[in-house]
Amino acid sequence: MVGGPGRAVETVATSAADDNAFRALIDACRLSADLPEARIVGGQMVGILTLVYPDAPRVDRRTADADLGISTQIASSSILHDRLRNADYVATSGNHYELGEAQIDVLAPSPDGSFRSAVSGGRGIDLTPGLGLALSSAPVVVDLGITFLDGHHERTSVRVPRLEVAVLLKAFATTSRSAPKDYTDLYNLLSIAYRYGAEAIGGWRLDASDIIGARRDCATILHALADGASANPAIAGAHVEREEFVALIRELVFRERT
Repeated sequence: MVGGPGRAVETVATSAADDNAFRALIDACRLSADLPEARIVGGQMVGILTLVYPDAPRVDRRTADADLGISTQIASSSILHDRLRNADYVATSGNHYELGEAQIDVLAPSPDGSFRSAVSGGRGIDLTPGLGLALSSAPVVVDLGITFLDGHHERTSVRVPRLEVAVLLKAFATTSRSAPKDYTDLYNLLSIAYRYGAEAIGGWRLDASDIIGARRDCATILHALADGASANPAIAGAHVEREEFVALIRELVFRERT
């Protein structure tokens, strides 16, 4: 499944917000289909991975937009910006595009492991840690069918990072904000890793003692979250069991002894 033809999965919109989020997802995938270094990330990424790996415990959550990660080279050109504008999306800020209630955020890799804004190609863009690894790794390619609220059905091919890289992206997200949705997403992803194992999810290196770079940073972040879980109100808001969340991290992620 990683890097090759994807498993066909289905999802259903249950609200107008879902309709808008799925419309944005379809548009983001269509407009970036020929760009090798483009991936759907964020909440849609997690939702799609839970469809691909359905036999793991999860907490359902929805997202209101589509996050599209692209390379620095693509960001510095006008190609995606022009395509979005030609598709009638309006750039309401440097990297945020709207078509009615459909919203697409465009992200690029951070060169220094920090979240920050920058100017690329004359437009502002948010730089995201871990995205470079997501773009350089073979994606999970998913043939996604969507039934909209009015009953009509569409299909799209979605490229998302493989599961380990998705965990890394979500772990880094907790360093810039403390939002319950990120802990819900981490719980769902870690549950998949535990249930399915390394081979089925395209590899898992976060439990290795020789990890370096972004993976080592991710492991440090995750264990800090586990250590502080009892005092973290965002985890309570994520509607996950604290003890289970901590146990998943302890089981799946290498901890450096000090």
